[in-house]
Amino acid sequence: MLSDTERREIQQASAAVQRLAALHLQRARSPQSVIAFIGNLHRGVDQVVQQAQQAGQALACESGCSGCCSARVYASEPEIFQIAATLKTRPSAQFQAVLGRLQTHAALAAHLSTATHRSPCPLLENHLCSVYAVRPAVCRKAHSLDLAACLRPGAAIPQNLNILLQAETLIAGTAAAYQQTGRAVRGHELGQAVLLALNDASLLSRWHAGETVFPTAG
Repeated sequence: MLSDTERREIQQASAAVQRLAALHLQRARSPQSVIAFIGNLHRGVDQVVQQAQQAGQALACESGCSGCCSARVYASEPEIFQIAATLKTRPSAQFQAVLGRLQTHAALAAHLSTATHRSPCPLLENHLCSVYAVRPAVCRKAHSLDLAACLRPGAAIPQNLNILLQAETLIAGTAAAYQQTGRAVRGHELGQAVLLALNDASLLSRWHAGETVFPTAG
């Protein structure tokens, strides 16, 4: 449990992230530049994980290990639009294949909660993330210190608290900056939201104009 002092420090750090991010977002004019800004958050979370590893923290996660990729993933609007834009660049056959997986996933996920969601991410291909370069911040901060725990159904996954707290500070501050500059940023179930973004090209411009375009997170 965090002390009052630690909570204040986290709040202050998140507010500092918000101030800096808001300055950059206020200068961004096009929807594409606003979406691209989320890359700063992703690089920041990656750096947090890398610094922990350089300090001697051994992580059990390896390429091809996709145990956590069956949990319910919530992504923000800029992350959703960035992933949708990436998928649209795929060759037609690849795009249609992932579109089919998204449709199947969305129909299933609509009836699941965070607690009951155990469905492989539709963006997985051969146990690898097919959008790894633009994966959401929550995926970037996810990690395990014990592979055996990942393989046991229902087991608590040991994680590095500093990684989680620093990543959450960056995520919260960035989300607040988007909100401050007039763009709704909430968490939405990844597969369902990406499918909506792919099916309706107007969502990006409407979101950029300040409209809430995705259903309430659930």
